[in-house]
Amino acid sequence: MAISAFPKFLAALAIVSSMALGDDQELKLLAKNQAKSLSIAFQNAANQAMPAVVTVLAKRADVDATLDELDLLDSNSTRNFNIGSGVILEENGLCVTNHHVIKESKGIRVRLADGRELLGDTPISDPSSDIAIFRISSDAPLPHVELGNSDRLQIGDWVLAIGSPFALEQTVSVGIISSKGRALGRLVEGQLLQTDAAINPGNSGGAMIDLDGQLVGINTAIMTTSGSFQGVGFAIPSSRVQWITRELSSFGKVRRAKVGMRVEPLTQSQADQLKLPVRGGVTVTRISPDSPALNAGLKIDDVILEIAKQRVFTPEDFRSVVEQLPADKPYPMTILRSTEKLTLEITPVINE
Repeated sequence: MAISAFPKFLAALAIVSSMALGDDQELKLLAKNQAKSLSIAFQNAANQAMPAVVTVLAKRADVDATLDELDLLDSNSTRNFNIGSGVILEENGLCVTNHHVIKESKGIRVRLADGRELLGDTPISDPSSDIAIFRISSDAPLPHVELGNSDRLQIGDWVLAIGSPFALEQTVSVGIISSKGRALGRLVEGQLLQTDAAINPGNSGGAMIDLDGQLVGINTAIMTTSGSFQGVGFAIPSSRVQWITRELSSFGKVRRAKVGMRVEPLTQSQADQLKLPVRGGVTVTRISPDSPALNAGLKIDDVILEIAKQRVFTPEDFRSVVEQLPADKPYPMTILRSTEKLTLEITPVINE
């Protein structure tokens, strides 16, 4: 390089370095602003929902104590209580929680976000779904949560869990929807939302909310080998919570429809033969005598694709759709019999 050209080279290098430094600063500023925006979104959502989330103290024995008098480090003090969370759904005090929080309770007391302690009436439960409701006694309207649509949630969506883990009231944790349609067998019936938002003992019955501050689930369980959170938590979707609370409020129990058959996942060979994905429908493996399924003309090995115009991919899908159908009304059912697509009509009945 000629000596006379060297100053020009240094000047060009300085300009490039300055531009690179400028770009780096802009990226850092952009990242910082995005993080601040997300933080504000979390704050707004939490502030909107937190007043409607309560701590639930369910007495298992004839004792009289407040949350302030309860010594959480004293096993003698806590053994007569279940401590969990609840969510106020209506300003008249209708509150939802988990069945396992209030089961066998002889009295319910709640503490609101503003510190007030109020009494709850006798709960009504649906043990199979782990949902219970009760009313909080109050002379004035109570703060209540806005219901969201859990059916619109996508894997990767941000959610917040609010509750009282280890009786640490009004605790908020953040995570994403890790999966949808999870089944926990006999522990909790129905499809569940999976999240990595921290859920611990005491969170049960608390709120899972979206970034709009709307209720999209009721926190209910964790999968753990240690007894505390390990990144796998579960919530009952708000769409299911809404149906169950409506049934409990109106009828004192949940009326579930049935069609009188057993379905199983497609086998790989069935899926290959029908050119379907393995999770492309469910196959009929048993039909009860004198059942809606038999009356509809279903046969063993039929593959069900849709019922009531709702697509079913797994047995859990099928059961979830069927149980919520109003009984004694006919619904279309699309099936594959061998390779022929057929539409049948099936009329569910109440599962007594």
